[in-house]
Amino acid sequence: MNEVINKYKIFGRKKGRKKFQNIDYNVSKNYLLNLDTDFNNKKVILDIGSGAGENTLYLAQKYPEKLIVACEIYKDGNINLCKKLMEKKINNVKIFDKNILILLENNNLKILLDEIWILFPDPWPKKRHNKRRLINDAFFTKINFKFVFGGKIIIVTDSVSYIISILSSVYNSKNYKWINDKPQNWQYANTDLIKTKYYQKALNCNRKSMIIILSKI
Repeated sequence: MNEVINKYKIFGRKKGRKKFQNIDYNVSKNYLLNLDTDFNNKKVILDIGSGAGENTLYLAQKYPEKLIVACEIYKDGNINLCKKLMEKKINNVKIFDKNILILLENNNLKILLDEIWILFPDPWPKKRHNKRRLINDAFFTKINFKFVFGGKIIIVTDSVSYIISILSSVYNSKNYKWINDKPQNWQYANTDLIKTKYYQKALNCNRKSMIIILSKI
């Protein structure tokens, strides 16, 4: 496991500027994903880049019978999410606080991935940084063998270049059907899904947020 952890470099901050008490960190530890016991043949939804957990809370309440795994390295966001989980008495959420590729590359895990949500992944807009993008040909290869037939991937971004890159990887994969492939269905604003702070940030900058929904075939 350590070899896999060291394989991936994390770009950007893991911790913000807020000050938290030790009790906050102890509470968050109670929600950390246990790879040996937590999956337990449950269908799993990954919320990758869950931030402060707005979408995670939405998914947990919509799918109480499934395990929602909030995948986020940002400690402040995880602590805020844990506080909300406690307040709302939600018990079907676990947190994975390392690079998501570590989880996807663990071939010993028998994960039944039902859905993957990736809302506003870092677009790394500069061309020299494009290789840092999470969603690429290799990403679709990694998730393919852990995905149930008909499993869905929901991706939202306000980066046109990232959308083009993602769709290119979908085409190369041949294993996923683009469900909402009609232009009138691309606008995230027209959905009834949760609108996160990143959506609002894009809106404030006059950038349209686009949604891609894929299904495993």
